[in-house]
Amino acid sequence: MAKEVDTQSMNVGIMRQRNFFAGCMGLMIIANFLLVGRLSSASEKIIMVPGITKDLTVEGAIVSTSYLEETALLFASALLDLTADTIDFKKNTILKHASSRSEKSLKSLQQYFAVKEEEHKKFKLSTSFTPKQMHVDSKNLQVIMEGVLTSTFGKRGWDQSNVKYLLSFDYIAGHLRLKEFAQIKPKDRQEKSLQEKLKDVT
Repeated sequence: MAKEVDTQSMNVGIMRQRNFFAGCMGLMIIANFLLVGRLSSASEKIIMVPGITKDLTVEGAIVSTSYLEETALLFASALLDLTADTIDFKKNTILKHASSRSEKSLKSLQQYFAVKEEEHKKFKLSTSFTPKQMHVDSKNLQVIMEGVLTSTFGKRGWDQSNVKYLLSFDYIAGHLRLKEFAQIKPKDRQEKSLQEKLKDVT
């Protein structure tokens, strides 16, 4: 009789263990399904982070000169180092990091990429920018960048010119957002523009 009771107790214990492990397994399966669902519904986010080669500091809404310099270099590369294959990706990246405070500025960036996209794809144009000098206005969150823009187009077309650009930013939620990007052209420019040279190719 005692053996029969022990056997029943053992069977009950085994069943409880089996039920416990089955429950744990069920919870793990449910957790895996939830995780897969969460990952599949998550949207991809691209964050532009400046290269940290100097001390980058922020005090209130005032950012350090080095922070502005590194951010300007990052945005200049995305705006000017372009090929027919990369322009779509860089356009989407820039527009995601543009300031939403000015509709006019956003439209200006969209127009800039519309023109560049047409040029790069039509003429198989490739451009790269080499910065030479920067003038930083920390108070107004502006950077004037001077450098050399190298362009290759067609089979033998090649152009290199000294250029100057203004990059203006808004500081929003702890991040610098591109507010304005514009080329500063000299008043008495005598050399042929890149647009004129591209016309010669056609």
